[in-house]
Amino acid sequence: MTTARASLPLMLRRAIGELAHLGSTTQELTEAALDRLWNDAAIRQSDGKVFILTGDIPAMWIRDSVWQVRPLLRFVGDAEVLGFVQGVIAAQKHFLAIDPYANAFNLEPNGNCWHKDFADQSPWVFERKFELDSITSFLQLSFDLREASGSDAHLDGDWWRLARVLVVLLWRETQHDPATYRFVRTNSPKHDYLSNDGYGAAYADCGLIWSAFRPSDDACELPFHVPSNIHAQLQLRRLAAFASAHDTSLAQSATRLANQLSAAIAKFAIVKHLGSEIYAYEVDGRGGAIVQDDANYPSLLSLPWLGIQRDETYRKTRALVLNAANPWFFCGEFGSGVGSPHTGENMIWPLAIAMQGLTEEQPAAQLAALRLIERTRSKSGFIHESFDVADPEHFTRDWFSWAEMTYAELAFTIAGLDNASAL
Repeated sequence: MTTARASLPLMLRRAIGELAHLGSTTQELTEAALDRLWNDAAIRQSDGKVFILTGDIPAMWIRDSVWQVRPLLRFVGDAEVLGFVQGVIAAQKHFLAIDPYANAFNLEPNGNCWHKDFADQSPWVFERKFELDSITSFLQLSFDLREASGSDAHLDGDWWRLARVLVVLLWRETQHDPATYRFVRTNSPKHDYLSNDGYGAAYADCGLIWSAFRPSDDACELPFHVPSNIHAQLQLRRLAAFASAHDTSLAQSATRLANQLSAAIAKFAIVKHLGSEIYAYEVDGRGGAIVQDDANYPSLLSLPWLGIQRDETYRKTRALVLNAANPWFFCGEFGSGVGSPHTGENMIWPLAIAMQGLTEEQPAAQLAALRLIERTRSKSGFIHESFDVADPEHFTRDWFSWAEMTYAELAFTIAGLDNASAL
């Protein structure tokens, strides 16, 4: 028996109607993205938690689920939408309390996993790649919901206990002990495990937070991922502000760490390249730097969208990211954009095209990004993980909800639906 699909909440349906001036294709793709999120990705549990599938992989990624639901924040005036996002945060909170070093989790403790990389890996954990942005993205969604809704129901005692654990962890990883985390995976691509016999590249403590993997789930070449450290600095300052009325000690610790990150970013993450000062993508604290960007955000391209001032350093970094100086920027017959080692040469990512649009300053450039995604969608109407610049029907991932919802974020932004309280 086929289960009936739930109707989207009224505010979401009205928002789709507001996209009419952008054309029927925009309306159809946005509605499909929302419907698949609401009916296919979301698994509602009896205790109020909402498990969010990343798409065609039967697991919930902490980071993916944040960006999958964040476009809904403009609609949390609808009680059903508010409860949905609160349920997602409740699931994220539950999972991070089980293992804050893991990036992806199972619906139940069934032992399913991409690969069992640790002998003591929890049966809840689908994959245990330590990615700094899993933590920073969780914090962002929690604070964004509080600001968008005025409700702090999700910031309960368990949330604050977890926040204290996470800050201790972040402090610990500013002086990473290699013996505490080793990631080896046999018969896998090079980007799927850490170099140096599973311990990662050599580094020097420099005030930044060590990360094993990037937001793409690929191994860091150098262990201080700059966009994630910048994101951490921003979210720790927000944590300090929210914690000031709850836990003075936590607020002070978060502020100290944010200040340390700020100083370390200025000293180690800004490098000279081709005569310009730009943000590196990764550094090692010893003078080594990787100059590139990756499709998955937090990325260098996404920095102003995440909250960094659009200054000269960002502008010069953006110029590098969006041309051939970035080894993962590709141009072809069907478009140009940022790709990733995760998918290889000539494959560009719609979510990076959408992020390019979200960080454009001119409306025409934002609309051009939207139209590029629409032109290169598959014949089945899906927005995939990546596609070949020479053939959009050569793509990766049959269903990738993060990409679809970043497209929806761009559509809502272009339509002026940043605050949809009047819908």
